[in-house]
Amino acid sequence: MPLIELRGVSRRYTLGEIEVRALDGIDLAIEAGEFVAIMGQSGSGKSTLMNVLGCLDNPSEGQFLIAGQDAAQLGADELAALRREHFGFIFQRYHLLPHLDARGNAALPAVYAGVGSGARSARAEELLQRLGLGDRLHHKPNELSGGQQQRVSIARALMNGGQLILADEPTGALDSASGAEMLRLLKELNAAGHTIILVTHDPGVAAHAKRVIELRDGRVVKDDGTPTGHAASPVHATSPAAPAHGGWLRRLQVQWREALVTAWLSLRGNRLRTFLSMLGISIGIASVVSIVALTSAARSTFEGEFMSVMSGKIWIWRGNNNLPPGAEAPSFRLAELDALRSLPGVAGVQGEQQLPVLLRHRARDANLQARGADADTMRERKLKVDAGRWFSAWELAEGAQVLVLDEQSRKALFKDSESPVGKTVMLSGSGGLPDATGATPNAPLPFVVVGSVKADSQLGFNFGNGNAYVPASTYVQKLDSRPSVDAFSVQMDFKLPPDEVLRHLKHRLRALRGAENFSSWSGDSEFRKMQNFTAGFAALFAGVGAIALLVGGVGVMNIMLVSVSERTREIGIRMAVGARQGDVRLQFLIEAVVLCCLGGLVGVALSWLGAQVLGAVQDTLKVSVSWGALGVAFAVSSAVGLVFGTVPARRAAALSPVDALARE
Repeated sequence: MPLIELRGVSRRYTLGEIEVRALDGIDLAIEAGEFVAIMGQSGSGKSTLMNVLGCLDNPSEGQFLIAGQDAAQLGADELAALRREHFGFIFQRYHLLPHLDARGNAALPAVYAGVGSGARSARAEELLQRLGLGDRLHHKPNELSGGQQQRVSIARALMNGGQLILADEPTGALDSASGAEMLRLLKELNAAGHTIILVTHDPGVAAHAKRVIELRDGRVVKDDGTPTGHAASPVHATSPAAPAHGGWLRRLQVQWREALVTAWLSLRGNRLRTFLSMLGISIGIASVVSIVALTSAARSTFEGEFMSVMSGKIWIWRGNNNLPPGAEAPSFRLAELDALRSLPGVAGVQGEQQLPVLLRHRARDANLQARGADADTMRERKLKVDAGRWFSAWELAEGAQVLVLDEQSRKALFKDSESPVGKTVMLSGSGGLPDATGATPNAPLPFVVVGSVKADSQLGFNFGNGNAYVPASTYVQKLDSRPSVDAFSVQMDFKLPPDEVLRHLKHRLRALRGAENFSSWSGDSEFRKMQNFTAGFAALFAGVGAIALLVGGVGVMNIMLVSVSERTREIGIRMAVGARQGDVRLQFLIEAVVLCCLGGLVGVALSWLGAQVLGAVQDTLKVSVSWGALGVAFAVSSAVGLVFGTVPARRAAALSPVDALARE
């Protein structure tokens, strides 16, 4: 059975509306162990025939049989396996990878056979030493002469055994001495059992073969035929034995390692382009991480302060919008407040003693709220002393005419440079609220300012026009002695859900007052609403940051598409030596992932550094980037590489070997 047999093989190309027949009904059989020269002038179809014989191209018509098996029935990976395990190519232009040294180029086919780095390096070194390149193992192609580069390509062809060696114009780019040496090496390989198919247009070169086939216009016009008495012999050990191929797991490990090394060499070889691509990913990752960290810090600060002030509290006040026009809800009696204290989930009930008043200091007037205060007011309202002091125990017990101003009321009555402590202000009722006797307390009363307070909070909760705090006993004796309040707060003990506690409060108050003539506000319910609101804003800002990451990903995809275009010939070389489509796809996909991972690392580092700097220059927001967030960011950058590297990787894998090799 012939090693190679062609039955009526034709190959047509369509150039616009013109059909070109590069091969036209070729019938040919080549036995194992032959040394065949295919001759012809330019355009005769000899290179096309060699591409078909090497499984780099497919015939348009006819049958191409390899050891009796129809190549048309083989898939892309099976054809790649044939090229990898049985074929060896020697090209006129050498087709060596510029970023690999002589040993790396020679060992390339063994990578796709799953051979470990040690075994394939040893095999490559032995082959190169046999070919006279023992002192050029670590030289790149641009550091070798033409003859030396061609000997490297011979070593590559023999790497996995090279049962069938296809040489396309192997002497065309060499001087006469190097050309003669090349032909001598081909004769030695044929004598060792290798089948040699030599393509040339030079009759002098063809004369070294044992059989000459001449083509003209895509047809065989002369064929010497297989020499009489030819007997196929197995390839014997005139050269080091090919290393054993690894299993699928070993091959996968080798492929991943090679893809990572190739990705690193490619990125390092285009430093500026790599930097710009990494910059896009770095900005995207840094934007997302920084925005998430800032919004998380803002939410944590705001929600923490809000929760500390409002958590576990329910406010209830008289009146609501459902009352008839002109109707006025009565104040809450102290007995009603006592009745609420026994409800489950209620830790305490505190009447809100507040009254609109007019404060005057010299020529300045301010409409403020006078509030009754006790020793716990500062803690409950999250206040801290800004100047002076809080009320003493004696002042709280004896009803002293002293007051403490909050920040807003202090600014309303005093200049910024003026201290209010020790100053006397005149307080008169501005709301017309009657006292227990029915009189309206509009007569001004002198109060001494003993201190000022401000919010002990990053956010500072300020409601209304400002507050003037007076001792609760003073409030009752001097301002409003009514045995009722207009509003009160309920402190929960968290034994029941806030909504259930509020439901119990409303039910008890309706029973006591005969109608729902009051309104309520739950700090926990509002806190949940606020959480949803801030979470929405955080997601919105994160989405804005993600746009930068998306732009960076598109940039990576564009760069990878350019890389595929620039490295088309490299792809063709890898396919010619046995790389499968999956191998090429994996290589470019890993390159995209490596690029994005490097950019992600830079972005993560920038985010962490920014958080440290921001934390050092201010203490309002506690900005921090957790290791978990950094890990997620790195994973996201890897995912960006996978997503945006898929299209370039698929495009690279879909290239035809013969078309890829023809590119410059």
